[in-house]
Amino acid sequence: MLKNSILDMLGENVKILGDSGYQGIKKLHENSETPIKKPKNRELTDEEKQYNYEVSQRRIFIEHVNRRLKIFRICKEVYRNKGKRMELRIKLIAAIYNLMSPLAR
Repeated sequence: MLKNSILDMLGENVKILGDSGYQGIKKLHENSETPIKKPKNRELTDEEKQYNYEVSQRRIFIEHVNRRLKIFRICKEVYRNKGKRMELRIKLIAAIYNLMSPLAR
């Protein structure tokens, strides 16, 4: 889904920070970072743990935004209406969040 949606619009200079669910994104977009998963039968090295910590420190802000957006049930449950109005509704919810956000003040 990511490959078909936004990767074409992103330039090479845009940095993508993903969670561990986006492990294969490095093949699609060179300027991306994801945490390192623990391999079987081995622990992560101290350098790998430090790298994961740094990635998580940069991602924490967007995770808090995701949590606030999921307060609106339309963003966390299955969308059951016609698909062509979904984008508009999501944008309206994001605009409401931006108005409520302390960063907007």
